Amino acid sequence: MLMAERGLDPDPDKIPVGYEDLMHDAQLALNIYGRLGNRVYGDVGFTGKDFTVLPILIAHHGIIDADLLLEYLNVIDTFNITKSQEAMKKEFDKMKNK
Repeated sequence: MLMAERGLDPDPDKIPVGYEDLMHDAQLALNIYGRLGNRVYGDVGFTGKDFTVLPILIAHHGIIDADLLLEYLNVIDTFNITKSQEAMKKEFDKMKNK
């Protein structure tokens, strides 16, 4: 239920940052991350993105600071890998407890 439906005002300090609020470099990193292929294995799940085409995307977008882009991509990748591992562990635990 939305806060407005409950008659509450949202706390501006608790509202998550939107895509449009991010710096251009961060938006570009998210777009590039989405274009990279996934590395997924049946027994371990998502293991991260495949960075094989990254040099092509860097050249295509005219990126000068590839190190900064790589930093952004690694942060996003680490977050998504962790999230995937947690979800797999939760499912495994559910199956184990049956």
